Amino acid sequence: MNTWQTLYIKEIKDNRTLFVLLPLLTVFLELVAVLSFNDRQALSPHFLWSVVPYSFVLILPFLLVHSFAQETKGQTHYLLLSLPVSRTQIFVAKVAAVATLGLVLFALSTAGLIKVIGDLYAFAIKQGIQAGYFAAIGNLNDLSAGVTPALSATNVLVLISTFYLPAIALMLGIASGIAGLKLVVRRFAGLAATAFVLGVLYCYFSALPDVLDLPLGTYEAVLWINYEEELPDISSVVVHFSFIAYSLLVGLACMGLGMWLFEKCAEA
Repeated sequence: MNTWQTLYIKEIKDNRTLFVLLPLLTVFLELVAVLSFNDRQALSPHFLWSVVPYSFVLILPFLLVHSFAQETKGQTHYLLLSLPVSRTQIFVAKVAAVATLGLVLFALSTAGLIKVIGDLYAFAIKQGIQAGYFAAIGNLNDLSAGVTPALSATNVLVLISTFYLPAIALMLGIASGIAGLKLVVRRFAGLAATAFVLGVLYCYFSALPDVLDLPLGTYEAVLWINYEEELPDISSVVVHFSFIAYSLLVGLACMGLGMWLFEKCAEA
């Protein structure tokens, strides 16, 4: 086992409570949502529990910052930084461990949501609701080509990942920047962290409209089709590839800043 793997496993062990609790809670909520369809003639609102685990992504940046702070609080950073490994490896191991938890939660949540959407589709047909009226997920280009969008696990996965994964990258990037910044600003670390977060978010959202105008292509996903109208009423959401690339770049830039500060300012 190489050094990086050892550091990576150490981070998981140090935060094993959340690494076990959050996936188990996600599985529980998804099971509640899926089982709400068993032998029911009326739709149960419990299926909405399937979207709750996506909110756990908000815990990840706090977990990352806590991982760095815990080393200092427990005085273990002296031993960790004195090891014959680069500080970049230490930094990347912490980020990778938290990102792994985020990906596990994403996989479990999305698997449950796909099952719930499929059950909703089947429930609509069972109740005599036209399936196309109730829900459809697909590419609008397929519709214009005469192909009726249908429920597809791949389409659901693509649509959700285009928002979830950039969000993880952006939040972990900001958290990495905060962790590095706290090494530089000791006395007013909380104030500096708040200013950093607000500054990054302000710059991010200020430039976002211009980024969305970049000609990098789009994916328009159909969410709803009402076939009862003379002309089908189509509701859709447009995913800009420029948004995905921009969010990833901002996240990586903040992560790079945090890594640079950690490399230069961490004291063994």
